[in-house]
Formats: sequence, C-alpha cells, structure tokens
Amino acid sequence: MENFSLPTGTGRLIEASSTNSSDILYGSGFHAADDFIYFETRGMKAVVVSMLEYQRAQQEVHKGVQVIDRIEILRAFPREEYRLDFLVLLSRKYQIGHWLVPGNFPLSKADTLRASGIRVECVSGDFFPERDRKNPTEVEAIRASMRATENAVRQVEHYLRESVVNKDGILVYNGNILTCEYIRSEVEAEFKRNGYSADRTIIACGKDASAPHCIGFGPVHAGEPVVADIFPRSDPTGYWGDMTRTFVKGQASEIVRKAFAAVKLASEESLKILKAGVSGAEVHRTAARTMEQAGFRTGRDANGIPCGFIHGLGHGVGLEIHENPRLSPANPNPLAAGSVVSVEPGLYDPSWGGIRLEDLVLITEDGYENFCTMPKELEIP
Repeated sequence: MENFSLPTGTGRLIEASSTNSSDILYGSGFHAADDFIYFETRGMKAVVVSMLEYQRAQQEVHKGVQVIDRIEILRAFPREEYRLDFLVLLSRKYQIGHWLVPGNFPLSKADTLRASGIRVECVSGDFFPERDRKNPTEVEAIRASMRATENAVRQVEHYLRESVVNKDGILVYNGNILTCEYIRSEVEAEFKRNGYSADRTIIACGKDASAPHCIGFGPVHAGEPVVADIFPRSDPTGYWGDMTRTFVKGQASEIVRKAFAAVKLASEESLKILKAGVSGAEVHRTAARTMEQAGFRTGRDANGIPCGFIHGLGHGVGLEIHENPRLSPANPNPLAAGSVVSVEPGLYDPSWGGIRLEDLVLITEDGYENFCTMPKELEIP
C-alpha cells in the first residue's frame, strides 16, 4: 500500500453522467448514462470509470485524457478504508486538498469531502469558459446537426403543402386529419432513424403558437400560423441543432402577415449588426426596436397574458440546447468569434397566435455564417 501525506494540491472535479452534464462530456469526450468521474490536477486529465466501461472509455475519450479503472484507486488503500467515500480516496491518492467543482456538483458529495478536511469550491461562472467559442471540430458537428434539423423543417413544410383543406378548415394528409402530434411523431422518428434524438419538438398551431414553448396539440387548421421549432441532438457527438420557421397553410390574416413581416425584418436587422465585439444586449435591442417600430409593443393583454416580443433574441447552442452566450438585455458583454448562437425574434398574441423565425449562426470577426439555407416564407398554397 502507498503512504499518503496530508493532501495539499488543487484539482478540478466533476462527478456526473454525460447524459446530465455537458461539462463532463466536453472535458472527457466520453458518453455514459451512469455517473463517472472526470478530474484535472498538475497537468493531468483523467476519467475514473468502472471495469464495465473501461474499454469503451479508452476508445472514446479525448486525446490526452487518461482512463483509470476504479479498482486501481481502491488497490492503493487497505480494505478497511473502502468504507470511505470514493472521492475521499481519490483525493488522498492524488494528494488533492482543494477541489474546484461546477455549480451543479452534488451537495451531499461536497459535504462528505468537507467532512474529511478537503476543501470544495464552486467555480464562479462556466466550468469550461472556452465552451463559448467552438473549435473547428465542434463547428462541423453543429453543421451536421443543422443539416438534419433543416431537413426536418422541410419535412413539416411538405406535410402542409401536400395536405388538402376539408370543409371545416382542417388539414387532411393522405386521407387522415393532420395533427400536431402526427407531425411531431414523424419528425422525431425520422431523427432517430438518422442518429439523432429529439424530444418535445414544437409543432404549435393557432392559439398554441402564442405560448413560445407549447409543443402544440390537435388538428392543424388552414389560415392559422404553425410554429415549427425543431432542435435535435446528435447521438454520436452530443451537439444540438436548432431552427424555427412559421407557416400558414393557405391565406394568412392581415395581422399575421404584418407580424410575420415584422419578425422577418427584425431577423434581418439583427443579423446585419451581428459580429464579434457587438454585445448580446445590443443585438437583442435591435430586434426589439424593429418590431416595436412596426407597431408591435410588448406587454400584457386584457387577460394579463404576455404579448409581443416576450423572450430573449437568442442563446448559445452546442452540447446544450441553451448555453452561453446569450442575445438578451442581460448580456452586456461583447460576443466572441467562434460562438454559435440562435437568432430567433418572435411575436405572440393569443388572439391570433405566434410567429417565430430562428436561424443558427457562427459569429465571425466581421459578421456571421448562417447554418440555415431555408427561406423565410409564410404562406403555403
């Protein structure tokens, strides 16, 4: 057995599954549904996994990340010390007296370490700040996810285009009533067949579309806006896509046309100023000002329901569907080249529905690259 002195070193520590922690997936590159350990200390990066996952971890981890079998840690101690929490043994093994952990580190684990005399400190801000800027490998992963996403949006458009309108103003596709549930299930099934996972895909028609995160229910009606907000995650890479278009089968009402034009212009105006160095707040304000000047104020209706532009303009997308940086009034910081953000102005009102148009873009030094190629068109004949 090894002899251990009082731990004095500092390290960085995560214990989680890559299903629940994008940070552990980012740091390690290893996909696992069960919790495992990732740590950094003295220039070393490593994961600690069970014997069950050892071989697969060796194949998946990022270059430079060591793979350690839990048994190797236990063998360094007398059997009577196995009663101690494994993180305490790990700390002793690598002489760590101070761990830096992410904000979602389990409180019970932190309490156990502290009770053993080991300092645990929550990192202020992002655990991996470099995640804000995507490297070329990440950009390609997001680009692939966006190809799948755009294909799905076109799939939605196809259902609407190929449908007929019955005497009640309801869409019929291949002889059956076309519902939001049907479109969602077909889109999500197609994703799974192609190596992506999607959950709670938004296909919201009419009044449902006035609540931005309502997934949508029931038959699709002609003349009403249909918001299709689609965001799959790649099973192999873990990177997300995110895109929204709004359609109307047939002729839209005057107010819906006006709202669509305002949202489309807000998208165009905010994209015009988007580049490295511009603040997230400034890009948001540009979109908000554009829609307000078009006659759409943000507030509440007579029933107290929020109306207008009731959310931030956009958010970072990567290993999480919502991550930094934000395009919102709460982000006065300059945007960085390499960040991938959504640009999604929207207008909402229960009296007529909702409009949202979303592109996903890569910020560059002098502008942006748009991952979306699909035009923004409202009416489908």
